[in-house]
Amino acid sequence: MIEMPKNSLQYDILITCTTEVSDEIDIIKKCIERFNRTIGSDKGIILNPKHWSTHSYPESGGKPQVLLNKQFVLECDLAIGVFWTKFGTPTDYYGSGTEEEIEELLKMDKQVFLYFSDVAISPSQLNRDEYDKVMEFRRRYQERAIYSTYSKHEEFETKLYDHLSMHFLTVSKEDKSAIKSENEISSLSIIGVVND
Repeated sequence: MIEMPKNSLQYDILITCTTEVSDEIDIIKKCIERFNRTIGSDKGIILNPKHWSTHSYPESGGKPQVLLNKQFVLECDLAIGVFWTKFGTPTDYYGSGTEEEIEELLKMDKQVFLYFSDVAISPSQLNRDEYDKVMEFRRRYQERAIYSTYSKHEEFETKLYDHLSMHFLTVSKEDKSAIKSENEISSLSIIGVVND
């Protein structure tokens, strides 16, 4: 018996966050790998994580965020964003590159999984101005979308995997129902004439 190759849907996932959450970046990649091995393999879905550290290249002729957007950011299908205590470097149009990436993808009606870390930090390490910007963005975002918080890295890992699973199981069901409804309403018929 010859096995036919599987058809898979591929989704590029933007990882957008400040450099202070490097542990979370590793967790995101781990969750995506786990999803691809389990649910993704079963449902024919492949998630490709994309981050500026691995998917950008030196380029001239524009502002850094504009170049990143052109290279890969705006081509991503969805995003996972994480904030902790730093908001990031301002761009021409937004308070930070992370905010710009999130806002631009939202304008394109793309899914954004947004998380705010409540992991404890020493007061001496906290930049109050930066943290106030994070909290202001959190308040603004809450008015138009759902975000999640976590206080431990293990909690973040559990939540992220669950959220990815719930989202893509829903997407998978929608895809199947679209195929089913097309088959149900098909009016294909074959008419033949034999000997005039």
